Amino acid sequence: MSETAQLVSHRRAVLALVVVNVLWGSSFPFIKTLNLLADEHFGVDEHTASGAFRAAASAWMIGLRFTLAFAMFAICCRGVMRRVRWPHFLAGVAIGCLFVIGMVLQVSGLSTIPASRSGFLTSLAVVWTPVLATLFERQRPRVIVLLAAGVSLFGVAILTGLLQWADGGLRFAPDGLGQWKTGDTLTLLAVLFFSGQIVAVDWFGKRLDSLAFTPSMFGTTAVLALLFFALIQPSIPEVSAIDSASAGWYALTIQPRFYVLIVLLSIFPSLVAFSLMNRFQPSVSPTQASVLYTLEPLMASTWAMFVPGLLSVWCAVQYANETLTFELVLGGTILILANLLALWPSKEA
Repeated sequence: MSETAQLVSHRRAVLALVVVNVLWGSSFPFIKTLNLLADEHFGVDEHTASGAFRAAASAWMIGLRFTLAFAMFAICCRGVMRRVRWPHFLAGVAIGCLFVIGMVLQVSGLSTIPASRSGFLTSLAVVWTPVLATLFERQRPRVIVLLAAGVSLFGVAILTGLLQWADGGLRFAPDGLGQWKTGDTLTLLAVLFFSGQIVAVDWFGKRLDSLAFTPSMFGTTAVLALLFFALIQPSIPEVSAIDSASAGWYALTIQPRFYVLIVLLSIFPSLVAFSLMNRFQPSVSPTQASVLYTLEPLMASTWAMFVPGLLSVWCAVQYANETLTFELVLGGTILILANLLALWPSKEA
């Protein structure tokens, strides 16, 4: 492959991963609305629901979302399905396991720490990914990419509210410096699995047809999420024994306002986004990919400025649009600069 072809491939990969972030960012208002619908259905309060209820609801939604994504992939990509062999299947299982474990740990951690701290800790994937890539792939990231990782952490800290502008300067949020909690530990463990997922996609994607391991990734994610749901639902204090058996969750799922959102989540942030991720991420380095993925909270904040109001009207829930803030502008600008640094061409290019 010529240098020009490689450059075009790299540019296309970067553009595709930006689209992935846009699609992932769109999922946050939908997931928030789904959680509000679950709260309403089971008669629980958004702020006092138990960690078990939150984890079970998330597992149920993830299971439904990726079951549909798998089914749609099997129908729409039959040519890819015919190319799947045993190595592709095992690669998808490994990536799916890393993804599900990370998601479960992250959701469980949110029960004891504020969302701003969870968002910042999750962004530490830009630190762990180059470490894992160095250990397992012997890839030493360029200094400028490591610098970009540090800059992106600063941007995420502002964007997620861990750092706030007050009295003419940046200050830590009042709830940002609380003592270390179980949720912090769980979220840091989640970051290791998310970083492992990025490195695994890179490793397998450079050796196999990356689209061909996507269906088993979807299937593994769905099966493990539903298994986790089945294990945790008996311990949910807010849900009666009859509801926890299946009736309550089934009644929630067949509501049009619920299943339409699940279908949208299955198509765009799941089927399309993860197919693009698996296809194009191997064309950039793992560290560059981890910096690119820090755009996700910026995209989520952008979507949250106009989608919640529409969803609140259609789904009849209380969910207001977020407003444009100085922290969003500053944090977003820093993240964009960090990505430009990470993608700065090397002297050899």
